[in-house]
Amino acid sequence: MADVMKVLNDLKYKAVGVDPNTKKMPEGYFVSFRPIGLPVPEEDFKNPWTPTGSNLKQILDSKPKAPGSGNTTGQDPTTVASVSASKQLDDMQFMSANIGASMQAFLQTFMLTDSKIVMDSSYRVAPGTSKVNDSWFAIINGANGIAPDLELNDDMKKALDKAHATLMDSNGDATMHYEKYLQYRDGYQTAVRTRDKQYANALSDPMKLQMWPIQGKTYQDDVDFAWDQWQSFGFKQEIDEAIAVLASQGIDPAILLIARSKHKYENSLVNIPSVGNIPYTFMSPSKWYSATGADGWNSYSQSDFHSESHFDTQTTHTDAGGGFSIGFFSIGGGGSSDKTQTSLNIQTEGLTIEFEYAVADIQRPWLDTTLLNLNNWFLVGDYPASCISDGTFNQQFKLNNPTEMLFLPSVVTSFILARNVVIKWNKKSKDIETLNTASSGGGSIGFGPFSVCAHHSESHAKRDFTFDENSQGISIEGVQVIGYVSTIMPGSPKKNGKDFMQKKKEEQPKAAPATTPSGTPATPAAQPAPAPVK
Repeated sequence: MADVMKVLNDLKYKAVGVDPNTKKMPEGYFVSFRPIGLPVPEEDFKNPWTPTGSNLKQILDSKPKAPGSGNTTGQDPTTVASVSASKQLDDMQFMSANIGASMQAFLQTFMLTDSKIVMDSSYRVAPGTSKVNDSWFAIINGANGIAPDLELNDDMKKALDKAHATLMDSNGDATMHYEKYLQYRDGYQTAVRTRDKQYANALSDPMKLQMWPIQGKTYQDDVDFAWDQWQSFGFKQEIDEAIAVLASQGIDPAILLIARSKHKYENSLVNIPSVGNIPYTFMSPSKWYSATGADGWNSYSQSDFHSESHFDTQTTHTDAGGGFSIGFFSIGGGGSSDKTQTSLNIQTEGLTIEFEYAVADIQRPWLDTTLLNLNNWFLVGDYPASCISDGTFNQQFKLNNPTEMLFLPSVVTSFILARNVVIKWNKKSKDIETLNTASSGGGSIGFGPFSVCAHHSESHAKRDFTFDENSQGISIEGVQVIGYVSTIMPGSPKKNGKDFMQKKKEEQPKAAPATTPSGTPATPAAQPAPAPVK
């Protein structure tokens, strides 16, 4: 019964890769598998909305063509029927409905990618935690760069002063050398523009174009002469060097990246009606949900299933104790919320599992984690170092103590997908009867990480994801998510917030005016009149 575990271990190194020299998976990743696969109905995810509008082309291409709406080139205009107002309305309704469907597909894709999961071989959403999007928003807006306490040494200061003096005098006016530089630069650019305009003119006249190799030489000579003048009399090298020195002054990377991360997040936000602003996220390949597409799909065959592999996955060992079933099982039924797995007690001697698999990458343009590798920043508040991540595989979410919480220990970066699953074994008629009986109960049936049958119904739609019996076993069509590849975030921040913060100073209350025993303000004592001036 360890054959299911063989499939999971094979998919681990197929999804992440193996170093040919060390025979190990790359550091910094881990793979989680769902206890049962998540069916991906194509109708729910196809043609998601994009800010480039590419979803509109698919909408237009999918519109049924009306009879006689083909090419009318060469026809008498009086014989071409005009488009009626009702037909135009139908077109608008078709476009609006499908744009709404594209928005819904984008939203569902985003929601599928936004969960934070526990670092474990078995997929579990981290309990009581925020989403990836919310955590990153909090991180970039809570990050505070530490102003450098170092300054340039005297040699560097002298070099900058010299470069500045080359360009500007003490009054802030351009030096004579800089003015000459600008003068000869303008002359060179004028010669280039003149040559380019004349060549553009020749392109519109075949006779001029024919003579360009001869006449064009004169214009090129003017360009070369202007360049030589700029080099010789325009102090080009001196001024270029001074500009380069001044332009090469740096900004602290942490301070720069904090500001850049905020801009990237803000620029990626899109508004979904009744949901709000969410950052644009997409999948590649774009048709990852397709049961028939070919991009990125590979075959897992009998030869894979029966091969021996000896690879170090760099994570905890996957076994049946991690929430996986090694045989057929059922979950729930009849609308029950019970997620308990019940074994169907089907013996699977002579087992072989074949399927197609793909790794779909989650693209988040708004999530640039380069900042997490830098040293000189902290999170505003009483947040300790490594409260985002400590950089190790064994870290777990802590919710009870805010000073020990983990904002973002890892991020799911890829889905492991399977489709066209075929499970063969020395089946008996009662095995199929058992599966059909369990399926008719309305619940889900699984085998290892694969969803064999799932029933989903809503008020407006009902979708069944089920199996077909064949001569040797069962086949399961359609795409399903069976696992996830996650990246462990680097240990960050490197600094304790409290080391750079202090408590606010309390404002001293103003003294109240003195009062008489009756509680009324006391009358100020009369001051003696000033002596008369003699």
